[in-house]
Amino acid sequence: MIQKSIIISFLALLLVTGCSNKKEEGTKNNPISGKASNVSEIMSVSKRDNMAPNFSWKDQSGKTIDFDSFRGKVTLINFWATWCGPCKREIPDLIALSKEMADKNVKFLGISTDRGSNAIEEVRSFVADKGISFQIVISNEDIEEAYGNVRVIPTTFLIDANGKIAQTIVGVRSKEQFAEAINALLK
Repeated sequence: MIQKSIIISFLALLLVTGCSNKKEEGTKNNPISGKASNVSEIMSVSKRDNMAPNFSWKDQSGKTIDFDSFRGKVTLINFWATWCGPCKREIPDLIALSKEMADKNVKFLGISTDRGSNAIEEVRSFVADKGISFQIVISNEDIEEAYGNVRVIPTTFLIDANGKIAQTIVGVRSKEQFAEAINALLK
C-alpha cells in the first residue's frame, strides 16, 4: 500500500513539474492557421566551459544571429513544446513578462523541442496563434546536450549579463516567480 502511494505521489509530481521532451515521431498536432516569422532553426552550437553555450540561427531577413549577441543582457531561455501542457500554461506569463521587461535590458528566447518533419510549420502556427513575439528556435540534440541534456520541459535557464548560467528552473513557474528571479540578476 505504501509503495502504491509513493508511485501515485511521484506521478502527481511529474504532472505538476513538467513533461518529458520526447514526442513520438508519429504524433501529429493540429496546425493552427497563421505563420510567425520569429521562428528559426538552429544552425550551429558551441559548448563552452563556465558559460552558456553559443548557438546561431537566421532571422527573418536571412541574417545570422548568435546567442553571444545577447551578451550584456540578462536572458531567459525556455525549452518548451507545442504539445506540453505545463509549457502552454506558462507561455502567456512569459509573453507578458517579455513585454514588461523589454526596456530593462532583458531578452527572452524560446527553444521548441518539437520534432518531426512538420515541426517548424507547427511551431510557427502555434507561435502566431499565441502571439509570441520573442525569438523562437527549433531545438536539436546538440543544443539540448550543450544545456546539460535537457529531458524535462519546461526547463528554463537564466543567463546573466556576462553569459553565465545563473539559474536552471525545471518545471512550470508563475510570472511572479520568473520576475523575481530575473530582477535578482538585474541588481
